[in-house]
Amino acid sequence: MTATASLKRTFVVALAGNPNSGKTTIFNALTGLRQKVANYPGVTVEKKTGKTRLNDGTMVDLIDLPGTYSLISRSPDESIAMQVLRGLLPDTPAPDAVICVVDASNLQRNLYLVSQLMELGRPLVIALNMVDIARRRGLHLSSERLSRALGVPVVPIVGYKHQGIDQLKQALLQAKIPPLPAFPLPEPMTRAIHELAEVLKEPNAHALAERLLTHDDAPDLKPYFQDRSIRHRVESIQNRLVEQKIDPIQADIEAHYRWIEQVSAQAVEPACETLEAIDNRPQSPAGPSNVQPVQVGFAPRISLTDRLDKVLLHKVWGMLVFSTVMAGLFIAIFILADPLMGATEEAIANLGSLLTDRLPDGPVKDLWTDGIVAGVGGVMVFVPQIAMLFLFLAILEDSGYLARAAFLMDRVLGRVGLNGKSFIPLLSSFACAIPGIMATRTIENRKDRLATIFIAPFMSCSARLPVYGLLIGTFFAAYSPWVRGGIMFACYGLGVLAAVVTALVFHKTFMKTVPSSFVLELPSYKIPQIGQIVRVMATSTWAFIRRAGTIIFCLSVILWAMAYYPRLSPEQQEAITKQVAAELPPSIQQEAIDQETESRLAAAQLEQSISGRIGHFIEPVIRPLGYDWKMGVGLIASFAAREVFVSQMGIIYAAGDTEEDVASLEQAMLVDRYPDGSPVWTAPVAISLLVWFVLAMQCISTTAIVRRETGSWSWAIGQILYMNALAYVVALLVYQITSHLMR
Repeated sequence: MTATASLKRTFVVALAGNPNSGKTTIFNALTGLRQKVANYPGVTVEKKTGKTRLNDGTMVDLIDLPGTYSLISRSPDESIAMQVLRGLLPDTPAPDAVICVVDASNLQRNLYLVSQLMELGRPLVIALNMVDIARRRGLHLSSERLSRALGVPVVPIVGYKHQGIDQLKQALLQAKIPPLPAFPLPEPMTRAIHELAEVLKEPNAHALAERLLTHDDAPDLKPYFQDRSIRHRVESIQNRLVEQKIDPIQADIEAHYRWIEQVSAQAVEPACETLEAIDNRPQSPAGPSNVQPVQVGFAPRISLTDRLDKVLLHKVWGMLVFSTVMAGLFIAIFILADPLMGATEEAIANLGSLLTDRLPDGPVKDLWTDGIVAGVGGVMVFVPQIAMLFLFLAILEDSGYLARAAFLMDRVLGRVGLNGKSFIPLLSSFACAIPGIMATRTIENRKDRLATIFIAPFMSCSARLPVYGLLIGTFFAAYSPWVRGGIMFACYGLGVLAAVVTALVFHKTFMKTVPSSFVLELPSYKIPQIGQIVRVMATSTWAFIRRAGTIIFCLSVILWAMAYYPRLSPEQQEAITKQVAAELPPSIQQEAIDQETESRLAAAQLEQSISGRIGHFIEPVIRPLGYDWKMGVGLIASFAAREVFVSQMGIIYAAGDTEEDVASLEQAMLVDRYPDGSPVWTAPVAISLLVWFVLAMQCISTTAIVRRETGSWSWAIGQILYMNALAYVVALLVYQITSHLMR
């Protein structure tokens, strides 16, 4: 792309880079809020695009590619990045230019991808990110020297401070096709590439021959491998190289890194060059210098990151810190969110009363008060807790700690047949299982990927949080926030334990796999960016609110109708009224008679409703768990979305409340009684329900994603059957044992 390029069309620029290179931060800085997220057709890999305007007014469509270490794809994420960069996806235009984000503090590792991008023959710009971190580590790089070594523009950037973004836009106008690097391959391999290129007889035959010999599995190479003569020639040459003790893949990698070492040496600023040059000066008669070559560019001091990692990555102290951080997170959710939840509840009540006072008695008023306010409002009360969860997770991720947690968990997951690559998808599932399951596409081994998908819903997602908050806040309100936070932490811990046991059983039985290596690049610790954290928290919280405003709203209306219809006939109402009058003594006041009559009518109406009939039908199955028919209706409704359980309880108890000022859901649950006077809701019932919601599979959307990711209904259905059977058995044992202990 040049400054004189036509402005009649929008240019397409791909943003590539290694994981943890700061690519997403730069994408956000370039595009601001002009972003769109979708999926690439036919796969579940996320496609994030945005628009930015260059300094001369040129509009650019920016594609944020999945992080990748090379163009040799081993996972769905890497495959998509490779295909976009090579222009192999029919629905995505080939990029007019590429911005490669390079972590200046880890230059050599990042330059491997740069070396492959230079071979593509597309205009290239290097965004040299994290130069501040590199300087703190004692590594002083010259962007001008690196630019001369690569033959492409290099722009130093501090992404989280938006430093260098304007210069990056200017450099993009001057992007040009880089010169083809001269990689020093072994002579036998050079001859082999030349031999194969003569057979191919194409303009880019040498580059194509090298890709064929190094087992590149890109889609554009399939026609060559399908040609029997070419395939046999490739195999013959590969076998000959192996006989000469040359592994084509290893030789190619070593050649790239020899070139990278030369480029890296040229990029170091003069004051930080190695003392190796001093050793090459003419020697004195006294003999050669005894000074050993060292890199002055790297300060000998131990960095803060290294000092912290000695503790945080320790096999004992690291796990202790990790457990403390996670426990503190959930305790803090209760402590900090409590006042916000109270304010939210009051605001919802005030908002509801504004319209309630203006509506005439009838179905519309009941729909508003008992359906929408009680249903949607009952879930919205827990938005502060959910926002706090997203906030703390964003802080941990942006600070660089989550990568350490993945490293720590690799040791644990390795014992059950998985590795650290499963940690990030599982951690993402604490927010929502859907993106967590989609994140498993970074796992190369199919069995590991399937096992991770299967156990991901055990992680307590944010949809469970309203249920946890309702039950813990109602039946353990007398305890301190520390105890309530500990109970919530125990819920999360139970889900993790169930996932670990399930993965272990899989690994020991029908999903045995050879332990795979786990390579993870640990980013430097940094102070979390307030803007980035707020953006992540706001985006995730708004997604939940939008869900409450659409799915939960619609379900609340449906559930209200199921609890409202069919109505009692006049004859039935008259019979109940007469029965109450006959049962109560004549001396009782008329006000008490009217109150008891209204209560009986409301209870009879609920039992006759569609919800009541469904609840009574399944009550014999759930009664051993301590649940009555109302809870049964809530459990069925929660298969659409777990948080709907709270909405359903709010609707049922609002519909059955005869007070003019409807009691809060918590109060209604506490005073609910069976005909014999015993309480419907008890601590054992609450504990049993907590266990059920931890272990049960109750999300239709997640099931649909499992079906799409695995390509089979058998996995999705098997997951539902296994998780719900496990939930039933464990909840049954918990209820029976706790009921016996609390008698």
